Amino acid sequence: MIEFESIGLIGVGLLGNAIASRLLRGDIAPRVFDVDPLRMESLKNAGMIKSEDAGGVFCNCSTVFLCLPDSRIVNQLIQENLGSLKKGTIILDATTGNPDDTKVLAKRLSGMGVQYLDTTVSGSSVQVLSGEAMIMVGGCREPFEQSQELLEMIGGKVFYTGPSGSASQLKLVSNLVLGLNRAALAEGLVLAKAFGLDLVQTLQLLKESAAYSRVMDSKGEKMIREDFEPQARLAQHLKDVSLMLDAAGDMKISLPFSETHLDMLERGTRLGMGNLDNSAILKAIESLFKDSDL
Repeated sequence: MIEFESIGLIGVGLLGNAIASRLLRGDIAPRVFDVDPLRMESLKNAGMIKSEDAGGVFCNCSTVFLCLPDSRIVNQLIQENLGSLKKGTIILDATTGNPDDTKVLAKRLSGMGVQYLDTTVSGSSVQVLSGEAMIMVGGCREPFEQSQELLEMIGGKVFYTGPSGSASQLKLVSNLVLGLNRAALAEGLVLAKAFGLDLVQTLQLLKESAAYSRVMDSKGEKMIREDFEPQARLAQHLKDVSLMLDAAGDMKISLPFSETHLDMLERGTRLGMGNLDNSAILKAIESLFKDSDL
């Protein structure tokens, strides 16, 4: 059983903040750290225990969530804090990372008596906050079962996916489908706008049609209102799609729609949209028409 009074969290961006908020709702005060001092200063909730460094989190917590940008940073963090890792610690890594890196790190830490689980989250930070996100966990079953009650405080659905790396792989598959659904919705709304259709009515009818997907609920109104306050950043999804295509390349398979999707995400990033919500892909698509008018 997890000791709920000793839960840590490293990385308090959008996802990390949402996870911390869910823990606080469950009367758990997480010990948190982020390398960005501005993020640490912005933490207003008195329930969080601020740590001066990542080592302080590992030393004082039996279970630690990681919410970091990529696998490289995860590996760097672990390498720098090997001396602070205790036997029996469970690391729940919510980073969308490279599945191969996940497998290697899990094996390495297992030799030290540390259980490392890829603990991927399907859903935006807003969905995490509302308890509607899904959590997929890969690694040894025993620490998963020890962590399950804790994870259920964060996600509405929690699934064990199998050996280390499997949850990271499933997250890439999930993000591929979700991202293409989001891009298709954006492209559809661009076409509807060109037709002169009422976009609110178009979205309502799409939700009632066979074309419906849950992305219409989470991103449709944001696209129509051009409200790109980030729930999940476009640049982060660019990183995820790059991981998908790298994995496909390693297996010598082609993902043609994802290649086009990558082009649009890169275009959005070049146009300064990287820190906007990933629904801003709508503006990246619209920019193609503006260029053609030049």
